Amino acid sequence: MRVADLNYIQGPISMQPAGAADWSPAPVNRPFTTGDNLWVDSGGQAELHLNDAVLRCGDQTSIGFLNLNDHIVQVRFTQGELILRVQQPLPDDTFEVDTPNAAITIFGDGEYRFNADPNSATTWVVVRRGQAQITGGGQTFPLNAGNSAQLTGTDQLTYNVEYAPAPDGLEAWSEDRDAREARLMSARYLPPGVIGYEELDAYGTWRDTPGYGAVWYPSVDAAWAPYTVGHWAWIEPWGWTWVDDAAWGFAPSHYGRWAYLNGGWGWVPGPLLIAGGGPPPMAPVYAPALVAFFGGGGFGMSLSLGGGAVGWVPLGPGEVYTPAYQVSANYFRVVNVSSTRIVNVNITNVYNTVYVNKTLTNVAINQHFANMTAPHAFVAVPQNAFAAGSPVRQVAVAVSASQIAQIRPTAVAVALPVAPTRQALSPLAGTRPAATPPARAMNVAVVAKATPPPPPVPFAAKQAALQQSAGHIIDAPAIRQSVPQPRPAQTVHVAPPARAVTPHVQATTPRPPQNTPPAAQPNYRPPQNPVPAAQPGYRPPQSTPPSTYKPPSNTPQSQQQKTQQQQKQTQKLKKEKEEEKPK
Repeated sequence: MRVADLNYIQGPISMQPAGAADWSPAPVNRPFTTGDNLWVDSGGQAELHLNDAVLRCGDQTSIGFLNLNDHIVQVRFTQGELILRVQQPLPDDTFEVDTPNAAITIFGDGEYRFNADPNSATTWVVVRRGQAQITGGGQTFPLNAGNSAQLTGTDQLTYNVEYAPAPDGLEAWSEDRDAREARLMSARYLPPGVIGYEELDAYGTWRDTPGYGAVWYPSVDAAWAPYTVGHWAWIEPWGWTWVDDAAWGFAPSHYGRWAYLNGGWGWVPGPLLIAGGGPPPMAPVYAPALVAFFGGGGFGMSLSLGGGAVGWVPLGPGEVYTPAYQVSANYFRVVNVSSTRIVNVNITNVYNTVYVNKTLTNVAINQHFANMTAPHAFVAVPQNAFAAGSPVRQVAVAVSASQIAQIRPTAVAVALPVAPTRQALSPLAGTRPAATPPARAMNVAVVAKATPPPPPVPFAAKQAALQQSAGHIIDAPAIRQSVPQPRPAQTVHVAPPARAVTPHVQATTPRPPQNTPPAAQPNYRPPQNPVPAAQPGYRPPQSTPPSTYKPPSNTPQSQQQKTQQQQKQTQKLKKEKEEEKPK
């Protein structure tokens, strides 16, 4: 399942998790998935990384994910300014930005700019590189590199295709971010598709380590250990998910394994590094947290905590990750072998033991969890604090080495028997004020080309069922059938079959649109006068304009060329006459 990492935030940024009714502050490293919404308030900027794309938002911007899986990225964009950069997507990938006026489908590598103004019901689309297809109002047409389109209306779409304006301040910031990523050393140590590596260079070092290959060592204090500075959040379809507080915390929390080496913690990313180079055997697969959970039974009693306790330890290299959510045998194999080298463990046997026979004894016996004895690695918190997503360092309880040694193998928990509270959806709720988007940004309907899945089930409607299932992920269709829910307002209109049209590209850069972008979008500046071809930043279309386009013949430049040609012809005739004269 594809995921987006909120890896950069500046200013007031808020989020509304799937199924939540309220908005809360958005923490860095929060994984975003289908149904999640993001609001960037005035003066803010945000960046989300996917495995093959980057989304960058300016201020007063509202986006959400209508769908986010292995084959489609479907973004709901209703207000503000958005930049999308797509890089080397797979052939069957679909990228779609759904706006109040039309659905914009992205084709291949490229760089795209969007503005949306709910006041004037207008959307602007700019294609810097790549190609897009615009669908709405019963028609569809391409938008090529170097072109822009102004879209108004829905049932009857009105559009104006023109040359793209010069880049603005938001695009300059985006280009700076791209240039920064191009200089990162960490990319050379990681297979493509690892999300969240962008901060590793600034907060640690890579060192070649015998037996492991290239290992990343974070710059941390002596009391630090993985999965100790952050909180647990309930994010479906995975369930309990680790959200790290460190700026660099996304990639090392969701890929690879941790090892305590030579007196310090090192992150071992995956088989590409161990093998010493070459292409990875398969694309890395995101995991909500690569830990072994302990809870219930003898473990809870050994800590003598009221209401029980939950503990965990980071998985070491070669140790098998057993997801708490239901998975297929193929997914189980891929999520493990893409993040570490599994040695002397039969993956199929482990899968059958855990998910088919539903017994854990053999798994625990075969895995000794090397990090159990590493400094500060084993962490335990009261179960009620875990269920609320409380900051771990504030609620962690001391566990002695003798207590850890008494933990029985049967205490290993795959499906952790802890049901989430409402607080677990957004643990930062209430810690500070959260900016709320205007109602029109959330209530306006968008046009979609691909049919998105149904909206998420409200958490309040399924909380009782989650309590009864002790935290097991519940199939959404089953919840919809068993729990009466109010019919949500229609916020997505799937575009009907459309006829292809060929837009006419204006010969000059566009005049200012009649409905200018909102005042809250200071970075967008449509050109006030036609832009001469020599002006820096002007990028003419890479494709030939339609056949209806005829270049002007009466421009100053063409008159000058005619004059020069006439002068050359006169000189040539004069020279011929001189040569014909008798000598």
